[in-house]
Amino acid sequence: MTISSGPVRGAGTRPPAPALLGDLLALPALAGARLVPPDAPLDRPVRSLAMADGGAPLEPDALLLTAGAPPSAPAPAGCAAVLCRTAPEWEVDVPVIVLPEGTSWTAALAALAAAVAPAAAPGTAEAARAALRAPLIEGRGYSALALVARELVAGGVACLDEQLDLLGASGVSPEQRQELDEAVARARSHRPASVLGPFVNDRLPGLARVLVGGAAGPIGVVVAWLSPPLAPSDHNVLGELAEACAMEHAREEARVETEARLRGDLIEELAAGEAVSRESLVRRARHLGADLSRGAVALLGKLLDPHTEGRLITDQRLVRRFLQQVRATIDLQWPRALIDWNAGRLLILLPPAAPGGEEEEAAGAVEERALTLAKRLIAATRQSVPGLALSLALSRHVREPERLGAALGEAQLALSIGERLGRVGEVTTFEETGTYKLLFQVLTEKPGELQVFCEETLGPLLRYDEQYQTDLVATLATYFGNDCNLAETAGTLYTHRHTVRYRLDRIATLTGLDIARTDDREKLSLALKAMRLLGMRVPAAGAGGERAGRSAKAS
Repeated sequence: MTISSGPVRGAGTRPPAPALLGDLLALPALAGARLVPPDAPLDRPVRSLAMADGGAPLEPDALLLTAGAPPSAPAPAGCAAVLCRTAPEWEVDVPVIVLPEGTSWTAALAALAAAVAPAAAPGTAEAARAALRAPLIEGRGYSALALVARELVAGGVACLDEQLDLLGASGVSPEQRQELDEAVARARSHRPASVLGPFVNDRLPGLARVLVGGAAGPIGVVVAWLSPPLAPSDHNVLGELAEACAMEHAREEARVETEARLRGDLIEELAAGEAVSRESLVRRARHLGADLSRGAVALLGKLLDPHTEGRLITDQRLVRRFLQQVRATIDLQWPRALIDWNAGRLLILLPPAAPGGEEEEAAGAVEERALTLAKRLIAATRQSVPGLALSLALSRHVREPERLGAALGEAQLALSIGERLGRVGEVTTFEETGTYKLLFQVLTEKPGELQVFCEETLGPLLRYDEQYQTDLVATLATYFGNDCNLAETAGTLYTHRHTVRYRLDRIATLTGLDIARTDDREKLSLALKAMRLLGMRVPAAGAGGERAGRSAKAS
C-alpha cells in the first residue's frame, strides 16, 4: 500500500525499537503462517510496511506485502522480508512469511500495523474497519464506502478503478472534481501499460492517494483531499478504505464471473440448437435479469483494430473499459437485456418492451429500436476506447424464446457478411443482406464456383477498365445502387445521361448481357455482390469520372 500527498512516499510513524521477524510470526492474526526458508533468522528487524505496487521506494527494513507470490530475486532495496499467500516456487533472497489459506488479509495487516507502528494505529484502523463493514455487508457499493470514509477523515474522498474511471465519491467539490479530472487526463496521456503509476506519482499537494491491491497487482486507487502532512489516523482510514475497495472488487468480480458463466451456458445451448424448453429458458434468463418471454432481437459484435485486418482486441484493460460502457448504455437504453462477452465476441439479446397493459411492441418497432441502440453503442465505443472499432450485426425479432438460436444464427451470418464487405465499425442487419445470404452459402461450401461465376460475368469489364482506365464496373454498381434510374445515376456520376447510356451499351457488348433484360440484370447484380464477398474491390466512380478506390457497401 502506498500513501501519498504529492510524490509517492511511505507513510507511518516508526516505533523507537523495531519489531523483529519472530515477533510478527507470533501474532495471533498470523497463526499457522510458515517461514520460507524454515531456518531464516528471526531476529531480523522490521520497521515499516509496504505494498508491492512496483512504483514506490521502500523504507529501510520494510515488510513487503503481496497477495500473490513474492517477487523474484533480488528483492527490492530495503526489503527485510515478504508476506504473501502463495509460497514461492523460486529462490528469494529474503525471508518469506506465507499465510495459511483462510487467514483474513485485513486482520493480518491490522495486526502487523499495530506491531510495526503502534503509535500510528491507536485504534483508528479498527474503528474504520468496523464502520466500513456495514456498507460492505449490505452491498451498497463504492459510493457508500466513500461516504463512510469522508465522515472519518473530514475531507472529500473518491474511489477509482485501474483505468482511473470514477467508481464512487463523497464530499468532492466541483473544483476538486476538476482537479481530479485534469490529473486523470495527464496520467492517461502517458499511455503506459498502467495509468496508475503516473497518477500516484503526479505532484499534487493536498491530494492523498492509496493504491488498492489485488492478487495480480494494483486494481485501483483511493484519493482524499487532505492537507499534508497526512495524520496517522487518516493514514489508517484510507488504508482500510483501500482494503474495503479490494473486497468490493473481488465480490463484484465473483458475481460477474458467475453470471457470465450462466449466460454463456444458456447462449451456447441456444446457438448449438439444443432443445431448451420455453419455461426453462425464460426462468433461467429471469435469474440473470433478462425477460425473454416474448423473444428477442440478437445483436452480435466484435471489437476490432481497424488498422490491422481481422485483429480482435484481447487486452483486458481495453475490454473491461469497453464492457463498462456497453453495460452502462444497455442499462440506460434497454433494461432487461441479456449481455455476454466470450472469446472476443459481444452478444446481446434484446427483448421487446414489456406490454404494461398496452398493445405489444410490433416486431418492426423492436428491430428499429435495436438498430438505433447499435448505432449508439458504436458511437459510445469511439469515445470510451478511441482508435478501436465495434462492428455489429442484428437479427430479426424472433418471438418464440425457444427459437432464439435461429436469431443468433441470423446475427452471426449478418456479421460474417458484413466482415466480407469491409463494414468495420458499422451495423449490418440480417434484413439488408438479401441475396448475399445465398451467395455466402456458396462461398462457404464452394468458393471456387463463386470465383468462376464472377470471372465469367464481370471479367471482361474488369480487364477493359484496367486497359483503358474507364469506369464501366463503377458505372454498373452505381446504376444498380440507384435502382436502375438513368437520371439519378448520371447525377451521382456527375456526367450526362447519354454518357451513362453509352457505358451501359458498352457493358452489354463486352459481357453479352443486356441490362434491359431481367435475367441478365440479375446476373450482373449477383456478380457485383460476389465480387464484394470475395474481397474484390468494387470501385465507385468519383466526380468527373475519376476512379475512386472506396469499397461499395452492401446494397
